[in-house]
Amino acid sequence: MTRSRTIPAAALSIGLFLSAESARADDATELERAKISYDAGRYAEGAERFKEILTAGTPNALHAPSAIERARAYYAACLIVLGRIDEANAQIEKVFRNNPLYSPDAATFPGTVIDRFLDVKSRLKGEIEEASRSIAEARSKSESEQRAYIANLQRLAGQETIVVRHSRWVAALPFGAGQFQNGQDGLGYAFLVSEALLAGTSITAGVIHMQLIADFSRSPTDVDYNDFVSRKDAMFNLSVYSSAALALVARGGIVQAQVAFVPETREVRSRPVPRPPRVLPTVGAVTSGVIFGLEGRF
Repeated sequence: MTRSRTIPAAALSIGLFLSAESARADDATELERAKISYDAGRYAEGAERFKEILTAGTPNALHAPSAIERARAYYAACLIVLGRIDEANAQIEKVFRNNPLYSPDAATFPGTVIDRFLDVKSRLKGEIEEASRSIAEARSKSESEQRAYIANLQRLAGQETIVVRHSRWVAALPFGAGQFQNGQDGLGYAFLVSEALLAGTSITAGVIHMQLIADFSRSPTDVDYNDFVSRKDAMFNLSVYSSAALALVARGGIVQAQVAFVPETREVRSRPVPRPPRVLPTVGAVTSGVIFGLEGRF
């Protein structure tokens, strides 16, 4: 089913392309035929031919805007030579209204025709300037939009999205590992600091407890026994209670990380954007002459 639809679509595209090429070729042919009369000095004949190809709906009517513009200029030139100034002015006005930047070719038209174009252009000066400003504004807007579009493309090209998959095993670790993995940095730091303090307290109390016993064993007569027992029991209790608290806090952190587990996150990272290629002309001198070439950086 897909194949049967694709073939007619391709055939239609080829047909449209060929018809467009044929239209351009026909425009050039018709314009050249009318121009032959102008070049030969048969201005009345040329005027009729240009009028015909500029009339929409006729079999040999022009279609391309550039061809129509050239035909109007030649048509106006024929009319000027024939003394039909008002008709020539009307054609020249159409030329300038369609293209305010138009300038007649001094190598193609005689001085009288150039002067007539300049007179009409002077009379339409305000209208032409307004049209020129509109064209400049539209061009500036288009260039700004294009620059913004390119800048946005460069920004997107300079970024890549990476999917980071999380692990349940990491979420089962203490010291806020699961919270950091889930993106809960504040909660992660809370568990990290509290568990680190409890672990440090338990270890320190245990070391002091062992040191007290060692000191008492070396010289029991030099130590106040009641003070020794009091301090030893205090350190022992502190070590046991801080260890128990550490176990409770660590278990709470693990449970919270498992409940709030995030299977994956997406990170946007920057990546270098390759510079556009540069091609520069080069010139080198050799014994037999000069070598011209191109130097490219990619």
